[in-house]
Amino acid sequence: MGRVLANDARPTFVETPTRPVDRAWVGVAVLVPGLVALLATMRTIDLAYHLRTGDLILATRSIPRLDTFTFSVPGAPWLDHQWGAQLALASAFRAGGWPTLKALQAVLVALSFGLVFLACRGAGATHRWAAGLTLAGFTVASAALALRPQLLGLPLFAVSLWVLTTRHRHPGRLWALPGLAAVAANLHGSFTLFPLLVGLAWLEDRRGPDGRRLLLVGAATALATLLNPFGIDAWRYAYELSTNPIIRETITEWSAVSLADPAGAVVLGSALAVAAFLARRAEAISWTSLLRLGVFLVLALLAIRAVVWWAVVAPVVLAGLLPAPRTPASPGPRGSWAPAMALLGTLLMAVVVLLPWWRGAGFEAHLADAPPGITRAVAALPTGSRLFNHQPWGSWFILATPQHRVFVDSRIEIVPEPVWDDYGQVAFAGARWREVLARWRPDAIVAKADWELIPLLRADPGWRVLYEDEDGVVFVPAA
Repeated sequence: MGRVLANDARPTFVETPTRPVDRAWVGVAVLVPGLVALLATMRTIDLAYHLRTGDLILATRSIPRLDTFTFSVPGAPWLDHQWGAQLALASAFRAGGWPTLKALQAVLVALSFGLVFLACRGAGATHRWAAGLTLAGFTVASAALALRPQLLGLPLFAVSLWVLTTRHRHPGRLWALPGLAAVAANLHGSFTLFPLLVGLAWLEDRRGPDGRRLLLVGAATALATLLNPFGIDAWRYAYELSTNPIIRETITEWSAVSLADPAGAVVLGSALAVAAFLARRAEAISWTSLLRLGVFLVLALLAIRAVVWWAVVAPVVLAGLLPAPRTPASPGPRGSWAPAMALLGTLLMAVVVLLPWWRGAGFEAHLADAPPGITRAVAALPTGSRLFNHQPWGSWFILATPQHRVFVDSRIEIVPEPVWDDYGQVAFAGARWREVLARWRPDAIVAKADWELIPLLRADPGWRVLYEDEDGVVFVPAA
């Protein structure tokens, strides 16, 4: 396996021998992320409404253009850019329900970080270092690996990074990048990063034939992102979503990283670790390597949601800055296969034990943000009921109780600011909460247990408790 030099010249490669233990490192890099993903609980905040939308696309063979899920903005324009991911998720759900979706999440995570491992190896790291860097990246990214459209785009991003890392030995693979970008442009807003990756690689190879090739590939990659039902509007959507002040001020994963948040603390810790590594390195570091690290670190610092791209890119850049492995003058003993097989066997046994099908098919065993008792109470309401709901549950009710309409859900971008102000008045017991409820006239209020309004609703003669448990309370009009 080769070694990429840390300057702007064409890389030189040094072959390193492969031993049985090296195969074990491959298994660790792939299986450990997959195992952790199997242990995690899926969150419905994004996933559920994507499943409902994907099911509608399968049923109608058309992409929705208007909102039909809420009663606060019914008929509002909706640019459903993530339709491809919704189609894939709904198809998997139809095929095998919640266990299949859980398995899909684990496969996507394992595949993504397996590709990071390959990219680290392509950059010149030994098997052990590549595995260590991959697991470090996975640790940083772990909070952002929920099953949603972004996760479907992650393997495409990782394989693009691998293609660019190994481009000097396999230049023909570069022409796969426009195709990968075109697919990503129908899955998730991260398609905007694909031309960026190529552009950063071009800066390294800007002189000579390699630079000209990358310039052509970069242009084709940028054009390929327009191959979606919305064309250039997909770029507009991605920009407006990432700069929407309501989203940035109210949604934690869109906010800047902070030491007060565990995920933010991990990101900042990883940035300090990278800085310490660079400071201790004796050889000069190319400005292009620093630029790649800087660009993706800034993205991560601006939004927790973007941490995953930093966690994938940084290990590969660092792999290219490690000291070149020394090749022994004569090959030594290859070692026994027994330890490697024991480790891989243990990991594979753990995979079998954690397979989601053992937990049963019910949503209670696989999901968070899906309160079972509240869901049953809401499902029993008359068809067409208007739910003034806890916002993080809105996505779940769109899927679990499609006969009703919610007030707000996870599609923050389609709801205007005045509606969000009304939501805040009710959810946080503002001075105008009675006025807001009188104006919207919901058929039920679905409140999480920590809502500040609950004591006031209990005391209000216009409302009565229909159902209550540790998750929350369902109120209906008293009359």
